[in-house]
Amino acid sequence: MTKNIINTFLFVFLINVLCSQNFENYNVIIDSLEKKVDSLNLLNDELTFKIDTLNDKIINLDKQIFLNNNRFFDSVFSKNLNEKRLVNIQLPKSYDKKSKKRYPLIIVLDGDYLFNNVAGSVDYLSYWNDIPENIVIGIDQKNTRFKDSSIFDNITHTPITSTALFYDFIVDEIIPFFSKKYKISNFITVVGHEMTANFANFFLLKENSSINGVISISPKISENMVEYLTNYLAEVNSKTVYTLSSSHNDFESIFKNVLKLKTSLDSIDNKNLKFESLIFDKENHFVLPSVSIPSSIKSTYSMYSDIDKVEYDSIISKLETSPIDYLQNKYQLIKDFYDEDKTISINDFIAIENYIEEYERYDLYDELSKLAKEEYPETILPSYYKGRFFEETGNAKKAMNIYRSAYNMKEVQGLTKEYLLELAERIKEDFNY
Repeated sequence: MTKNIINTFLFVFLINVLCSQNFENYNVIIDSLEKKVDSLNLLNDELTFKIDTLNDKIINLDKQIFLNNNRFFDSVFSKNLNEKRLVNIQLPKSYDKKSKKRYPLIIVLDGDYLFNNVAGSVDYLSYWNDIPENIVIGIDQKNTRFKDSSIFDNITHTPITSTALFYDFIVDEIIPFFSKKYKISNFITVVGHEMTANFANFFLLKENSSINGVISISPKISENMVEYLTNYLAEVNSKTVYTLSSSHNDFESIFKNVLKLKTSLDSIDNKNLKFESLIFDKENHFVLPSVSIPSSIKSTYSMYSDIDKVEYDSIISKLETSPIDYLQNKYQLIKDFYDEDKTISINDFIAIENYIEEYERYDLYDELSKLAKEEYPETILPSYYKGRFFEETGNAKKAMNIYRSAYNMKEVQGLTKEYLLELAERIKEDFNY
C-alpha cells in the first residue's frame, strides 16, 4: 500500500513538472525521477522488512508471555485433514526441559470450550497432589465438531471419511508431534463431551492403542457402542481407565443410554480395567461438564491420591494381610496404571503408623523402617520407625541410641530432630540410663 501511494505521488509530480518545463529537458527529468523512485522503493522495502520483523517479535513475545504462565497456543498442520488446527497447551508448573521427568498427557476434544475447565482442574488438583501434574492440550473443533466426530458407517457404525481422518490426525499426528516436542509419559487420556465423548470411545477399541484413559461426559452413544466397549474392556490386557458421567437432568435419551452402558461395564471383572461412573442430580447437559470434569479427573487418578479416612476405614482397618504389603501394592498400581514412579508420601507412612498403634502391631515397625529407608534414605524417618520398633519390643536403650543417632539426618514433614531427642531423653529418664 505504501509503495502505491509513493508511485501515485511521483506520477502527479511528474505531470506538474512536464507542464512547466520545456520538453527538451524531458529525458533528464525522467532519469532523475526514476532514480528517486528506485531510492524510495528501496526505503519502502526496508521499512516493510522492519515492520514484519517487529510483528514477528510481538507474536513471539505474546507466546513467551503465555509460556511463562505455562499456558499458550500452537498450530499443527495435518496431512490427514489438509489444514492447520489450533491447539491450546498447558505445561506443568514444574516442567523443565533439562529434567528427565515425564508427564501424563490429557487430550481435550471440544477444546474451544472444554480446555480451560480441564486445564484449570488439572492445575488445582495437582497443586494439592491429588493427581500428578499433566500436560494438557485442547483441540479446537468449533467449526468442525460434527465432521470430526460423527460420520459413521451405516453398517458397522465406526468412523469413516472425515471422522476416520480426524481419528488418524490424533493418533498419527497429534500424539507423535507433542511426544517429540514435550516430555510425555505412556499414560494418555482423552476427554470429550456428547458427540466427542462417544468418539473418544473408539480410541479404546484399537489393539495396542497409545491411549489408555477416557473421560466420557454425557456421551451421545452411537449404535453398537455399548456392545463394542463391553466386549473389548472385558478382555483388555493393558491397564485402562474409563470414567463415565451424566445427570438425572441430562437429555433423556443420553441419560438412558449412559445408564445402560454403566450397567454393562459394572458387570466386568477385569483387573486391568478401572471403571467408575458419576451420576449427578441437577446439572443439565450444558452445565454438566463444569462439575463433571474436576470429579472425573480426580476419579481417573483415584489410586494416586494419598490414603484418606474413607480408604483407611473401609480397607486398611479391615486388612487380614500386612498393611505394608497393601501400601507397596498401592504404589505399584500407580506405576502400572499411570506410568508414575511416585515416592510413597509421608501421609501414607503416617496412615500405616496409625494402624500399627491402633492395633498394637509394633512388630511391623521394623518392616516399615526398611521401607522408609528405601524411600527417604537421608532422613530421620527410618531411624524413627526403627527406634519405635526397639522401644515397643523391649530394647529401650537401643531405641534411645537410634533416636540420638538421627540428629545429623534431614527432617521430614511433621517429624523433627528435636522430637527424636525428646523421645531419647524420655527413655533416659524413665530407665535412668
